[in-house]
Amino acid sequence: MPRRYYFLLAWVVLHFALVGLVCLHETLWLLEQRLTVAGDTFAPGWRALDKLPDAILGGDAGARNLWREAIATYSNATGIEVGYGYFAPNVPTTHALVFECHYPDDRVDYQTPAVGGVEAQLRLTSLIEQIARSNSGSWREELIKRLARSTWQQHPDATAIRAFLGSVTSPTAAQYRAGRRERTFDCLYVYDFRRGASKARQLAP
Repeated sequence: MPRRYYFLLAWVVLHFALVGLVCLHETLWLLEQRLTVAGDTFAPGWRALDKLPDAILGGDAGARNLWREAIATYSNATGIEVGYGYFAPNVPTTHALVFECHYPDDRVDYQTPAVGGVEAQLRLTSLIEQIARSNSGSWREELIKRLARSTWQQHPDATAIRAFLGSVTSPTAAQYRAGRRERTFDCLYVYDFRRGASKARQLAP
């Protein structure tokens, strides 16, 4: 059998092994964050189990670690870095990003990041979730700055943009039955962007 077939077989095995690790890591993360019906009892155990896939994926490595960069680059290029976790019967807290655009005439309006197509919107939603869950403040600010830049291109007359990143909580089943439909937005971070400068504030841990 030609060598290229062995190479392709090895690549397929490694690719799906990485998919499996991402699935396992995302599922264990949901379990340890108590976002499923499993409850609080086994949270420490899920956290301990998550150490192995997290370490293989480079989660404990430094930002400049070559292994972590290689895994992250390949995962992002193939689209397998997010979206493979177990979706529990309950509705977990999600996150949202809102831009407050300021204009020279003191007018203010609000925008959310927008992309064309359903697939692109799903990817954007996953990106916002990754931004909110990140422990790196500089990485979070840089990605929000890039999203704000896209909004600025659509509103070139805006003089400043303030970005609000926060968690969105849906009503519980009991609240829904009682007639409540609105979701609650809790702001976690605020970023002020002006042309050539930016400033960030953390409102909650």
